[in-house]
Parts: sequence; C-alpha cells; structure tokens
Amino acid sequence: MKHNTNNCFIDSVIKKSLYETSLKKIDSIIDKIKNTKDPLFKSFLNQFDIYEKKKINKLAIYHQKNFKDVIILGTGGSSKAGRTFVQIAYRTFGRHPKFPKITFLENIDFQDFNDLFKKINLKKTGVIVISKSGETNETLVQFLVFLSKYRTNFKKKKIQNHFTVITKKGQSSLRDLANNFSINVLDLDSNLSGRFSAFSPVGLLPAAISGLNIRRIMDGAISFLNKSLKKQEKIAFEGAALHFAAQKSKINISVLLTYTERLRNFGYWHEQLIAESLGKNNSGFTPIHSMGATDQHSLLQLFLEGPRDKLITFITLKKQKDQIKINSDLIQNIKKLSFLKKKSLNKLLDFEMDKVCNLLKEYKKPYRTITLKKCDEYEIGYLMMNFMIETITLAYLNNLNPFDQPAIDKGKSIKIR
Repeated sequence: MKHNTNNCFIDSVIKKSLYETSLKKIDSIIDKIKNTKDPLFKSFLNQFDIYEKKKINKLAIYHQKNFKDVIILGTGGSSKAGRTFVQIAYRTFGRHPKFPKITFLENIDFQDFNDLFKKINLKKTGVIVISKSGETNETLVQFLVFLSKYRTNFKKKKIQNHFTVITKKGQSSLRDLANNFSINVLDLDSNLSGRFSAFSPVGLLPAAISGLNIRRIMDGAISFLNKSLKKQEKIAFEGAALHFAAQKSKINISVLLTYTERLRNFGYWHEQLIAESLGKNNSGFTPIHSMGATDQHSLLQLFLEGPRDKLITFITLKKQKDQIKINSDLIQNIKKLSFLKKKSLNKLLDFEMDKVCNLLKEYKKPYRTITLKKCDEYEIGYLMMNFMIETITLAYLNNLNPFDQPAIDKGKSIKIR
C-alpha cells in the first residue's frame, strides 16, 4: 500500500508546518497505544486473540451446507464491516455459486420485509442477528418479525437450527429472546465498539460464509498494526497528522473517493468510523464517501469550485491488466471517439482519476492518494486497520476518546411510547 501526500499542501491551504508539528507528537501516541489501560482500547486489540477462528469457520460451513440464503439482521457497526467483506467476495454483481446469498437488513421498512419474504424459502434460509448491546430497537424488531414468521411455519425445536445470535456477554433482551428458543449465541466483549469490531464474529462470520479466507483478513490487519507500532509503516500516522493540520486550517470535511466498485461498502464503513469516533465536543470531520468515476458527474463540481473545506483521499488499485478493450472496428468512422481505440477499461478508469487529480491541482484543492496492490482479503484487512489507527491517532491528537459514542447511546435509550 502506497501513500502520497505531495498534493496536500497546495497553495498552503493546509500548512505544512502544522503537519510536521503534528508528526512530532506521534511517538508519544504510539507509547500510549502500547501501554494503554483503557478497557475499550484493550477490547479492540484483544479481538485478534479471543475469538476462535475455527469456531467461526465451523459455523460458516454449517450455513454454506444448509442454506441458500443467509439474512443478517443488524445496523451500524453490526453490519457495515460484514457488508464490506461480502462485497469483496461478491465483487460487484455476483456471488460464488457454492455459497449462500447474503442479504443485510439494516432498517425496519415494512416493504423490505414483504419483498424479502416473497423471495426466500424459509426452509433454506439462515438468519444471523447482531447487536452488541442486545438492546438495539431496530434489530430486536427485525428479530421478532423473523421469529414470528418461523414460529408460524416450523415447530419450536426446529427454529433454533435457522438462527444465530451475536451479542455481548450478560443479560440483554436479545439474549433473552434467543434463550427462549434455544438459539445459539456467540459472545462479544461488552467493551468492543461496533465500528471497531470488524475482526470479531461481527465481520468475520459473514466474510467466512461468503467464501473469504478470514485468516488472511486477520493477517493483513495484524501486519499493519504491528508494523505501525514498530514505526515500519507510517501511513496511518501521516494521515492523522494531515487531518489534524487540516482541522487547524479550517478544513472539516473528509472525502473518501474510491475508484473501484468493490470498495463502495468500505466507504460506508469508513463514514461511521469517522463520524462516531471524532464527532464530539463540537468538533470533528464530516465524512463523505464518493465513487469515481460516477461522482465526477455530480459531486466533482462542488469539490472543484466549492469552498476549500475538504481534504480528499483517493483510493485506487495498482495499475492492472484487463482483457476488456474497446473494439476499434466499432468506432473507425467516428473521429471524436478515435482516442478510445484499443483502450482497456482499466486504462480509461485510471485516466479519469488522473484527470480529477490534475483538476484538483488546478483549482488548488488538497488531496492525497492511497494505492492498493489488489483488492483481496489481506489487503482489505490491512486497509481497514490503517483507517482504524489513523482515526484513533487523530482522536488522541484532539484529546478525544475514539471508542465511545455518548450521543448515540443517549438516542438508543429512548424507547417508543
């Protein structure tokens, strides 16, 4: 993974001196990470050790052998990492024919439920219910709807074969419901924040069911973490220092611009990571996820001629060969399209990104680039850990706790009357 920040200091929109000053604080933050006593941070680090990968893989195989569809009920941090991994497995349009189709239900729109129940065969459907607190209103309602549907169609003893619950240890409404039907429950550490739980069963079980090698995901994440703490990998710390300098330069919007469809859901995961970790004490960044080249026909106008309040991060894949090229015979009589002759789709997409970079330079808007070698299990684990460490470091530079979300918790405590 390569990181280029050369174009972040165009016209001194972001002052390089602030960036360099921020970098000098990194050593103390690394020491803080290594010696942390914060139970929330420890839970984040411990997820690499306490969750049995063999148990997750065994449960994944059960779902692969018994179900054509797997429905995952959950919202926010209970679904976004799983969606990210599954999209890596499915690419853009499909799934592996040997594995179940995975559908994520995050909302409680009744029409979604009506449509879904028309499409699935309950006998060949598994349901995974995820809520760390076990008290998330939307997830509990979703679970109750599915329980009701299964109770109408199956004997009580058979219902348990279709459900798995993932929630924190200890009493909760979700666990009580699961116990009523003898449903298998996977325990989560109660101190593990949802947006940081990608490498627990929350993210890894959907990944394994979709056919991904979860050991490789873990290897990528652990490799990045270890290299960062040894200062062999500096991308996350550079990114945090850059955003801190941007804040001091009155930039408060962080745009993630991805140039591969396989990272669309990663962008949504990143939005939650930034918003919940940094949006505190009347400060923080507003995260925007944008897709290239699609949003060049919508948001780019704002990025170029709008206010200088944005720092743009491009994520792209290393230049790759592809077999899809424009057939020259189709355009031989059309002069305006002659530039497309024998061009591959990858080359055209690279051209679109380069064009946007040059336009940002022209309009003196700051941006950085992150280039991935490929889009596989190892690289997505490496990339996600990069942004986790970057976000944690930026929070510490701002004297914030990256792991709590007091305003969200307040909202969850409000019940319908």
